Amino acid sequence: MADQVTRSPRERLARLWHRIPAIRFGREGQSSAARESSPVTSYYLVIIPAVLLALIGLLMGFSASAVTNIAQGENPYIAFLKPLALTTIGLIMMFVAQMVPEKVYYAGALVLFALACLLQALVMVPLFGRAEGGNTNWIHIPGLPFLIQPSELLKLALIIALAQLVARRDSRRDDFKQMAIRCGGATAVALGLVMLGHDMGTALVVATCAFGALWVAGLPRKWFGYAILAAIPILAFLVVQNPTRLRRIIAIIPGMGPERSTSAPEQIDHALWAFGSGGLMGLGPGASREKWEYLQAAHTDFILAIVGEEFGLLGTCSVLVLMMLMVWGMVRVSRETTSLFAAVMCGGIASWIAVQTVINVMSVTGIGPVIGVPLPLVSSGGSAFVFTASAVGVVASCARANARMRMFGSPDEASAGRDPRRRIHKRPARTRPVRQAQKAR
Repeated sequence: MADQVTRSPRERLARLWHRIPAIRFGREGQSSAARESSPVTSYYLVIIPAVLLALIGLLMGFSASAVTNIAQGENPYIAFLKPLALTTIGLIMMFVAQMVPEKVYYAGALVLFALACLLQALVMVPLFGRAEGGNTNWIHIPGLPFLIQPSELLKLALIIALAQLVARRDSRRDDFKQMAIRCGGATAVALGLVMLGHDMGTALVVATCAFGALWVAGLPRKWFGYAILAAIPILAFLVVQNPTRLRRIIAIIPGMGPERSTSAPEQIDHALWAFGSGGLMGLGPGASREKWEYLQAAHTDFILAIVGEEFGLLGTCSVLVLMMLMVWGMVRVSRETTSLFAAVMCGGIASWIAVQTVINVMSVTGIGPVIGVPLPLVSSGGSAFVFTASAVGVVASCARANARMRMFGSPDEASAGRDPRRRIHKRPARTRPVRQAQKAR
């Protein structure tokens, strides 16, 4: 008793702390070096956030577009069937893409890239090309009731093509001339076709897709520095020669932008007012005010502002956390796979979704210029959602291969479509009867 009285409060707290049982994750006695990330966990980190983001985008797209449909004299519920059908098609494409083996993507990489380039080139044909928002980046195929944005397919096709080019047996990743002709040539063709439609925002995303894919491929790091130095004057020229782009860049520079006026608010003003009105918890589902034709592109590029207004800061952060979890899952898949082709492909797709999300968030919050890039899987849109969902399915296919899950075609030889943690018990080979063996002699 005397010993307890003489102890200091710090000593008693330390003694009490040591009595609390420690919580350790992982198997007992397993070292940190032996602990490996579960490929099954990586698979669900990719799929579950993607499905949740698609459902959130479907809900918020209906909330943001219902007012516009009513103003146009349309039934909002009937008009909602179109985004519902597109979301269903995108999720089906995701499911199909995740069941396709890696060898199929490898074999069809260059064919898919050639098809995407052909479709992108059609934007300059007057019969097919359509302009929206100042960019000619859409095509109309006779007989189809909707427009197609081929640049979304081109992003995925370029990533798969670059992965195939660097993973070929005759590929020398330290040979500057070979990589410049193969990978640099494919990237230059894709960027040139996109810039024919004056869509600089999509061109930036395409460039980051190639950058991320080739970075994961392990090309010499100094090459990327040279590429950035060469791209700076090109970007400066493209911005200066276009008054709209120059005005948007100047608007975000402190002290150089135009003064804000409540009598003549701009699109970014309505977006910031939407975030401010939402506060922490939001105004409630469907209670947005800015969607009443105040905020342009409320259901597409500025859908995050409507999320912030109706569900507050918590809703906005939830969307961004889901996006980060999905990208983190893609990075895990890229690190876990033993295939260079799969690693480059997953790294490029992760770069695509991460950079496009950052650009969209910066545009909506006023940190960056308004470029017109949608929020992946959340913004309403046909081509953007379908091909982004397909890209998620491609990463999920690599994750399924790492976890040895069942795929289309013949099952994996190592697991035969079974649980990889269970050992396969093979039946013993049948032996011929003794009489048949004697006759054979």
